[in-house]
Amino acid sequence: MKLADIKKDKNNFLKDYDLTEIFEKYEELGGSWDDLIGIGEEYEGKAQEYLKTIEKFITTIAQFQNVHSYRYRLKKSDSLLKKIVVKSIDKGILINKTNYLKEITDLLGIRILYIFKEECFAIHEQIMKAFGGQVAESVRIKLRDGDDESFYDNIKKQSSAIVEKNIYRSIHYTIYSNKNNTNEAKIEIQTRTIFEEGWSEINHKLVYKNVADKYEVLKSASDVLNGLVGNCDKIGSMMKIMYDEYINKLSTDGTADISDNVSAKTVGDVFSLFLNS
Repeated sequence: MKLADIKKDKNNFLKDYDLTEIFEKYEELGGSWDDLIGIGEEYEGKAQEYLKTIEKFITTIAQFQNVHSYRYRLKKSDSLLKKIVVKSIDKGILINKTNYLKEITDLLGIRILYIFKEECFAIHEQIMKAFGGQVAESVRIKLRDGDDESFYDNIKKQSSAIVEKNIYRSIHYTIYSNKNNTNEAKIEIQTRTIFEEGWSEINHKLVYKNVADKYEVLKSASDVLNGLVGNCDKIGSMMKIMYDEYINKLSTDGTADISDNVSAKTVGDVFSLFLNS
């Protein structure tokens, strides 16, 4: 919903975004409709400036190794206004024009995608090297229940990262967009595999912002798909191990005959993943 439409029809916006009841609590905290619209107008007035900021980050990220692709976005005004109301209620503090840049940490967003799960470590090191002096809060490693937290021990040790349980897998970095002015908007950099991104896009379009609360089968199907994504990443990693061993043996022995040792074992592991999942 565009800001111009929101300004014209307060009740329709509150209804469509499930805010009708909690907006009264937002007003009890001291918030008002006019203040909320004022934030939206200020935010949209800075849109071009924020896009230029993202472009500067992208220029650096484009030089990183192990990056398959990247995406970026500015948070939409309707999503921002909803988040301000909801987060104010959740935190019990009023988020207004004076503090929304501090409290809303994902106004600017970049997503870095890589192919193999292990590449998160190389991406992490490059992010910290390029933007480490601008990190605004602890790195957050978001995992599903049952995921192996120890896989990320190096990141946890290097950056005091926090593991959070979630429905998706991703590593989040909150960065000051202007290292010389920490009162400016923050930028959130997310990193994940291309498999994780595929599931996230399907979930976002069909479940997250739609009818999952009324149509439970969609959520259940998404949960199954998410579990399969984890196994796809594991299989991709095993294939990478097979490939590396193949290339290493070829370069050292001049032969690629490793079928007796490697392929039988790893093919068995592949089937075990699905039988045990």
